[in-house]
Amino acid sequence: MLCRSSSVMCRSLPSSINQSLSNFHWSAAVGASSKSDLAALRKKTGYSLSICKKALSENNNDLKSAEQWLRDQAQAQGWAKAQKLQGRNTSQGLLGLRIVGDTAAVVELNCETDFVARNKKFISILDSIANTCLNSPVKQESETITKVDISSADVSSLKTLEGSTLADLVALNIGQIGENMSIGNSTIIHTNTDSIKLIGLSHPSTSGGEDKLLYGRYVAVMAYSSSGSGVYPEGVSEERLASQICQHIIGMAPTAVVDEEDKENSLLHQAFLSNEDVTVGEVSEAAGMKIIDFVRREIGRT
Repeated sequence: MLCRSSSVMCRSLPSSINQSLSNFHWSAAVGASSKSDLAALRKKTGYSLSICKKALSENNNDLKSAEQWLRDQAQAQGWAKAQKLQGRNTSQGLLGLRIVGDTAAVVELNCETDFVARNKKFISILDSIANTCLNSPVKQESETITKVDISSADVSSLKTLEGSTLADLVALNIGQIGENMSIGNSTIIHTNTDSIKLIGLSHPSTSGGEDKLLYGRYVAVMAYSSSGSGVYPEGVSEERLASQICQHIIGMAPTAVVDEEDKENSLLHQAFLSNEDVTVGEVSEAAGMKIIDFVRREIGRT
């Protein structure tokens, strides 16, 4: 006669069968846990089912260890791929500009083709480089503005918030994208007084918005002060005029704010791109704006 209670039934069965049932319940629990971990690992990392299975198998089904194992494997493969593609020409790419408060970072990331430069992942890497440069310490060099140029090698060695270097980040993505990439030089501008403002522009233009990344084949960032009591061209605000001057800097490629010996390349002496009847110096003076410094970059040219 069968027992009504499963626990009583188990006690009445032979020990070998009882042990088999225990093993079955344990295996089912592990299987359910493994499936859950497998799904979680795939969702978090984006790797294929077979690769995630291998990662869990190599790490005794420990989810955290499996995730780290995948990162380590991807990083090693990325560096191997980066070494293999190292000699390939990287004449394409994007410049990035991010302005947060009193600091601006101009960064560059190069690649082989324009197709990859338009990739969202590529732009995300560029944004990581800009953020990392923004968070790097800047030694104050004057009472008004500090401008620091950082070599590509030094930019590459900077560490992200996650703890890896920017060189590691790029190598990892070389392994995934399969095209050579390289980090360019960077420029950091930091204002040391509230009276100086920063504004930037990229070309082709991107609507990054406040604190967002601007990117393109050309970028310009300008530091200026304003009296707040000037006269602006009709229908033009202070911010709009400052943006137009950045557009002028990109288009006309001046080499200095003021250069009496080379007026052709002197920003304040150049005819204003938006109104060639006046110079940049005349329109900025009328608006009560003082241009303190600027940075203009073109992809592939330091």
